[in-house]
Amino acid sequence: MHIDLLGPVAVRRDDGTTVTPSAPKRRALLSTLAIRLNQTVGTDELIELVWDGDAPPTARAALQGHVAALRQLLDGPGLTLGTRGAGYLLAGDPDRVDLLHFRGLCDRAGVLRPAPAAPAASTEPEPHDPAVPLLRAALDLFRGPALVDCGSVLLRERTLPHVTDLRLRALDRLAEGLLGAGRGGELAAELAEAAAAHPTRQTLVARLVRCLDQAGRRDEAAAWYDRAVARLSGPPGPELRHAGERSADGPEREAPPRPARLPRRGAPDRRFTGRSAEFARLDEALAAAVRSGHPILVTGPAGVGKTSLVQHWVQRSTGHFPDGVLHAELGGFDPAGPREPADVLAGFLLALGEPAGALPASPEEREQRYRELLAGRRLLIVLDDARSYEQLAPLLPDPPPPGDGPDGATNGDGDGNEDGNGDGNAGTRGTPVVVVTSRSRLRDLLVRDGGIPLPLGVLGAEDAAELLARTLGPARVAAEPQAAADLAAACDHLPLALRLAAARLAARPGWTLGDLAAELADEQTGLATLAGTDRGPIGVTTALDHTYRTLPPAPARLFTLLGLHPGAVIDTATAAALADLPLATTRTLLTRLDAVHLLEEATPGRYARRELVRRYAAGQAAELTCDDRFVALDRLIAHYLAVTAAWTTGGCTTAAWTPEGAGAAPAEAAAWFRREESALRAVVVCAEQFGRTAESWQLAHRIGLLYETTGHDRTHWRAVTEAGLRAAHGCADQAAVARLATDLAVLHVDRAAHRTAVQQLERAVAAADRAGDQLLRHQCRARVAGALLRAGRYDQALPLMTDLVSAARTPAVGGLLVRALTDLADALVLAGSPGPALVHADEAVRVATTRSGAEAVLATQSRARALHALGRRDAALSTARLAVALGRTVGDTGLESRTHGLLADLLCELGRTTEGAVARRQAARALAAGER
Repeated sequence: MHIDLLGPVAVRRDDGTTVTPSAPKRRALLSTLAIRLNQTVGTDELIELVWDGDAPPTARAALQGHVAALRQLLDGPGLTLGTRGAGYLLAGDPDRVDLLHFRGLCDRAGVLRPAPAAPAASTEPEPHDPAVPLLRAALDLFRGPALVDCGSVLLRERTLPHVTDLRLRALDRLAEGLLGAGRGGELAAELAEAAAAHPTRQTLVARLVRCLDQAGRRDEAAAWYDRAVARLSGPPGPELRHAGERSADGPEREAPPRPARLPRRGAPDRRFTGRSAEFARLDEALAAAVRSGHPILVTGPAGVGKTSLVQHWVQRSTGHFPDGVLHAELGGFDPAGPREPADVLAGFLLALGEPAGALPASPEEREQRYRELLAGRRLLIVLDDARSYEQLAPLLPDPPPPGDGPDGATNGDGDGNEDGNGDGNAGTRGTPVVVVTSRSRLRDLLVRDGGIPLPLGVLGAEDAAELLARTLGPARVAAEPQAAADLAAACDHLPLALRLAAARLAARPGWTLGDLAAELADEQTGLATLAGTDRGPIGVTTALDHTYRTLPPAPARLFTLLGLHPGAVIDTATAAALADLPLATTRTLLTRLDAVHLLEEATPGRYARRELVRRYAAGQAAELTCDDRFVALDRLIAHYLAVTAAWTTGGCTTAAWTPEGAGAAPAEAAAWFRREESALRAVVVCAEQFGRTAESWQLAHRIGLLYETTGHDRTHWRAVTEAGLRAAHGCADQAAVARLATDLAVLHVDRAAHRTAVQQLERAVAAADRAGDQLLRHQCRARVAGALLRAGRYDQALPLMTDLVSAARTPAVGGLLVRALTDLADALVLAGSPGPALVHADEAVRVATTRSGAEAVLATQSRARALHALGRRDAALSTARLAVALGRTVGDTGLESRTHGLLADLLCELGRTTEGAVARRQAARALAAGER
């Protein structure tokens, strides 16, 4: 058994199975005992830490229950929990607790021993410092902030300062060892992160400056030194001052090195897999580029494998470029900023044979000389990680003159070479081919230079599984095929994320793929699991950081606010509501985010984002002030209430059922709900959690009506309704309780749990009575009656509808008599009793003559259906035509459309299909007029 505290608390068995307690207080107890391993911890101290100094009278008994549960959890070799006097003791090997293992490694490396009182300034560590591997192993134990979810604020406050101090001391000592070995640059990223978090720790900044200086990154070293000194109230200490002077006195920056030429041959990365379709598209693009001179543009989100794809393709294609391959890292999204084109040109000129002393001084002269040297050469130019068209333009060769393509092909259209590219080589004089990679779509390159786009997507399911197998071994992946699929999905099938996940598993042979998939699925900590290391690839968060930091303020603000939206797809209107911006402005900003693949415009006006991006955005949103978050969430909730109101108004006030499907939501509403359902669910819960109880129950009720009327998958209907019901109880609104309890009753009818449905209806009616709202009482019963009728439960629906008619004859709800009569008449027709149905329909027509025109239309429709069921076809047709005439006078296009539809149905059943088709077209025209 192992206990991990350096990150999210985790308990692992020796076989890798995770058995972490879910209860926060149980985690707090376990963490306290683990930190004090092999020491007795008193009961009073445990109660104070577990309950954060606010223990209830029952805490002692509850503590005993938690201890008993932990004993059962830890039942196995390695760790034993026992009672010792007035306290408890967890006994075991300290290496089984990662925090204590970390402390032990630091002790062995000498970090816990006091430093010499006055070390000589010239003392340097040994080149092979034995502390380096110990400290590297110690720091690698951290999986995130220590004790991040231990369940006790008090325990973190007491423990974290010591752990943080020891971690920084270990980092400082590791930097000292690596500097002595000439490898200081390996630790620059970790030191920069630590120095940013602890800016007043001068020794840390001094180590960072020295590491950057040793790696040749003098500008960054100077910048860190200047920032550190600017924060000080006095002069810098001797170590920081010495590091700054050493960096400043170093040699001047040398001329740009010769750009790396990609090898013509070489062993490819064994982990690279798939992409056969992309290789074929690159081959096709090469043929077009050779003819036209247009650059090839490989674009895609951070971590999708653009550079790796191009490198492997070049290894396969170097035979097409006898004059070689030029390669430049443009650093377009590097935190230090993109490389200047003039520096890249200097490197290219050196590689093309230009003497170092003869390099032109001005950028314009370098650009001209570069193009002169490229003329007629059959070579490939790879421009990796481009930021903008402005960075690229000076690096693009001149296009071939017309007629100078292979076999005399005309530039750009391929005339004179029907097979497109022959053997794929450039012509006699040669045409340089440019391949650009970027996470920006670089639309200017496409428009101005005719770039050939090659968008790169994530891996397919089979290729993702193969990538995992290349690192973990086929047997390990084959043993858990579903877990492998879940893991790939949790990584968004992104190659960078998959490699990081595979590396994490490879270092932990006792873990299962399912363990890591579950860890990645955690909303709060999953993204941190895909962190990189200084010695390997950057993490997913860092890669996204590099993109996010390049955004101007307005799109960056919108991206951050979108982190409050829980859905995978966002439309322009929703984004505008969140950001409180006009639609046109929002569309422009969304386009900017799409341009760097932080969003993907799936269909016009609708933007998809991958789950890892959504979580990253949520992390950015968490940095907003509470006021900003609440105000934006209020706007989001208000937006969804406004949209759903258009399709559900009246759902609380009618039976929500008509025999020809009039209660069904329009197609537009059904499509919208299908897209937004998951986000709506999350917003209901969010509104409830943040105290917006009135908005929560209203939205939950409207979502319930959409579940009922759209035919959407109803798996989550109950959870949404129960959240809304909690919110209704929370704001003590009995009318709201009645509506949500009715929603639950309708849901139970839908699931054939009729006894439970009756119980929920009784609760709804009781709540309506407590609210003193007889009209609402009637409406709740009418909705459930309609649901029973749709379910074919005529034996339960008809008595309830008959009772509703009786109730509607009273003054309290007399305004609903026509609707009650027509509903009962239509139900009787469905139940095979058209005679009684006609009686109720005739009464409805008589009552409706004194009411609104809409009620007269409904009653006339009901009478037509009853007459038709009795076999009185002519009377039914004339009555249906009367309903059409009445419908034209009401001004309700939806109702008018349904009257035409009823007439069409009756005509078609009589075999008069031509007339029926005319009526059907009229119904469609009426509906279209209403939508306009």
